Amino acid sequence: MNPIADYLAQLGPALRRRSRRRILAEVHAHLVESAACHRARGIEPDRAEELAVARFGSPLRVAAQFNTLRRRPRALLSRAVAVTLAAAGMASVGTATVWAIVPGSAQTRVHQHHRAAAHRPGESP
Repeated sequence: MNPIADYLAQLGPALRRRSRRRILAEVHAHLVESAACHRARGIEPDRAEELAVARFGSPLRVAAQFNTLRRRPRALLSRAVAVTLAAAGMASVGTATVWAIVPGSAQTRVHQHHRAAAHRPGESP
């Protein structure tokens, strides 16, 4: 067997059955891609696969991480949604601030237009 196949054979039984096939396919794709990057740098194919596996981490630790993530999807989703909303909120506040203070912005042009229309020469204010 090759290092990637050995790794997957150790990882599989440690994963929860419901998500095992999907996770094994994902891990396989990452390991193959990592090994290809090592080979592109001139490393022998077997050694490239060994390096890819070594960098990925112990199969039991990786399985524990996947199993933990899959048990708490609502907590993770809530956290991801909160972070996304916070980032979106900061971006919109930043955009609103720029629109309000940057000379020549659309907001400033609208105010200038209204002031000019209100105070035309020859007319009483």
